[in-house]
Amino acid sequence: MKDKLYAHVGSLMGGMVHNLNTPLMWIMGRAQLIESRNDKIASLKDLSEEEFTNIREKNSKDVLSIQDGADKIDQILKSLGYKIQMISEGYTSIELREYLQMEIDFLMADMRFKHETNREINLDSRSCYVKSDYNALSYAVTGIINTILATTQKGRTLRIVLDNGVIRLGCNELEATPEIQREIEGLCCGLKENTDIIVESSGGFNISLCMKDA
Repeated sequence: MKDKLYAHVGSLMGGMVHNLNTPLMWIMGRAQLIESRNDKIASLKDLSEEEFTNIREKNSKDVLSIQDGADKIDQILKSLGYKIQMISEGYTSIELREYLQMEIDFLMADMRFKHETNREINLDSRSCYVKSDYNALSYAVTGIINTILATTQKGRTLRIVLDNGVIRLGCNELEATPEIQREIEGLCCGLKENTDIIVESSGGFNISLCMKDA
């Protein structure tokens, strides 16, 4: 299971590089604009007050854009670092809100998830810790999401909810056929000892993962 998670990480490296490259190029472009404006400051005495104010305002906006780009890069790298660390730890204490947020951030490297899916995300504001096998949990959650992405058309709506320690995943466009249910059962096999797994097919596909020590 650990090897499969590492393979999943590797499969999304191309998307992650793309996601890193976009804000990086933005940062470099903004920095170059600031540098070109700073060249004018050498002739500050020749600038009118209006021109000076204009340069300062543009530089301030570009600095904010650089900070935003840096935050996006930091977010991507944190999600990758979190995933690699947790894979190596295996059975450990997991804060479910942080876990789901990091998983969502990491899945943004999947272009189907990022660009072709309407995401309805609602995570509890309160902390909720469980003792569980991270590898089994991540294998189940990312596997279920991948099944939804692979078997539905773009424009799908994917729900990811954390509700009082219960992880709920749903998609109205996915029909819970016997084949899909068998696939989901296989993905969740590592969670059976400490998790109640409830699959509902009314109104599309819905699954709830109820951790027993949540």
